[in-house]
Amino acid sequence: MTVSSEPADLRAGAEAQQQAAIDAPAPAYVPACPGAGKTHVITARHLQAPAQLLRQGRALISFTRVARDQMALRCRQAGRADLVQAPHFIGTLDSFLWEFLVKPRRAAQPVARLLESWASVKAPVQEVDREISLHRFPMTLDPDSAQEEVAWDKLSYDTTRTLGGSVYSRESWRQRILATRDSWCRQGYFTGHEVRVLALWNLRNPVASERLLPPLRSRFAEVIVDEAQDCSTADLAILQLLHDAGLPLVLVGDPDQAIYAWRGAEPAALETFAARLSSAPHRLTGNWRSSPAICRLAATLRAGQRPPDTSVLQGEDAPIVLLPTRFAAAGSRHLHAPTGTGIVDVFRTIAQEYGIQAEGCLVTAYKYATLPGITRERPNTNTITRLAWARTVAHTPGASSDDLTRACDIAVRALFGYWFPEEAGGPDRICAAHRLPVSQANRTAFAFLHSLPAPHREWSSEVWQAMKAWPPLEGAAPQGAKGRLAGQPATARPVVSTGVRTNIVHQLKGDEADGVLLLLPDSGSAQRWATEDPATNELLRVWYVAVTRARRLAALAVPENETDAFVGLLTYRNIPVRVA
Repeated sequence: MTVSSEPADLRAGAEAQQQAAIDAPAPAYVPACPGAGKTHVITARHLQAPAQLLRQGRALISFTRVARDQMALRCRQAGRADLVQAPHFIGTLDSFLWEFLVKPRRAAQPVARLLESWASVKAPVQEVDREISLHRFPMTLDPDSAQEEVAWDKLSYDTTRTLGGSVYSRESWRQRILATRDSWCRQGYFTGHEVRVLALWNLRNPVASERLLPPLRSRFAEVIVDEAQDCSTADLAILQLLHDAGLPLVLVGDPDQAIYAWRGAEPAALETFAARLSSAPHRLTGNWRSSPAICRLAATLRAGQRPPDTSVLQGEDAPIVLLPTRFAAAGSRHLHAPTGTGIVDVFRTIAQEYGIQAEGCLVTAYKYATLPGITRERPNTNTITRLAWARTVAHTPGASSDDLTRACDIAVRALFGYWFPEEAGGPDRICAAHRLPVSQANRTAFAFLHSLPAPHREWSSEVWQAMKAWPPLEGAAPQGAKGRLAGQPATARPVVSTGVRTNIVHQLKGDEADGVLLLLPDSGSAQRWATEDPATNELLRVWYVAVTRARRLAALAVPENETDAFVGLLTYRNIPVRVA
């Protein structure tokens, strides 16, 4: 074990950085390294009363409900439940824009509702020659012109293939996609994309902004935005307008963790905006999570040739483990090259050498297809494939509660599509209309899901027979073949649980584990790591997020023929390495 001779000095320096960020007057920018204690800084700042006497509220904004709930929990644990209530606000960016910049300008009827996505309602694109759900068409927004476009280059393979047989042109589809979306908006339904369109319009419209901005300025002494690197260019344009209107902003984030370019998040745009916001950023470079070796490894994956962050804890300093691997098309068949053993089993054994049990291990990769274990639900797939995934989850020992909840939701929507074919809205609204307990709908749907046979090529016909035979809930009114699920499912097979968590990197923000294994199946990974610039290559930033989830042990599964190149790369950077 390597122990620093100056642990108290390291801790004091990191705490001083945190306190400076807590005390910094708004507007301010706080670039924070992984493990820097961002949530502590934000909640500690919130526990201090704002300096202004006339504006007592503070808004704490995040991009996930998990982060929102963590900030609220820490306030309650400090005995300050009042800081979770008005005039304060703790929530996601979507909910903040909705509550303060969009909803006040909506008519009382129809009742306006914010959806997580169009997948929450049955919304097929209308007046075309094939049925494709609205949620399968991602949209982009130009913040300068407020022009919306369909992100054709981001369509899933299934959607692109379905469109390929249509007699309608892309422009015709575009018009009908927007028309379908607008029809749902007229019924009071909106997603985060529409919220941003309306927020920008309201802030730039003199009449609307005159009604929206004074209440915001009088209520909030400042607005803190967590994970600011996830802001899209549209989000930054909205924040710029709020800043220009006199609303004090505090941005907390790490541009090196910007991994959502597909949503319009650009590290350079954040840096430009932050420079206008504050000329002196309050940097947090003390890492309270990871060992010194992991901090040095992470430094090789970020822009600017900056020195490694300071490992405050300075405990056990295990070397970075390299696992020569023969990668297969399916994640459950990745083999450790020297032994022919499954790569996850090898990683778990090595972790035990450092006192890390299976439940403390995490295996991650850039793509779902690379991961071992159950095939993950993929976005924008057809309904029969999602149901096949859900059925597999229901029959998989050790499936996570999140996966089980999502599987049940898929089954509810499939049954409701058959039982209530003419009713708009999601299951919650249908249950309310028929006075059905949501718990009853969930139990019924999960029992139906568990009863289904294993997916196969002709599975949809068996699902259809099962749907017709299943006892319906009260108020159900099936109409012929409406709601029938067609097509061939991409089947997923359950596997024996290893006890090790798996997830793609994009789902790991805010997560951490004692031991982390990053799978790097692509040839040329060592060359990319050594020579490309993280400022322009998002994949390197994805790897950066992955390795910085590790507390004590970081391992890389690399192509067998690139092992020596990785050894040379890490050794050159003075990073301890072990080939196992």
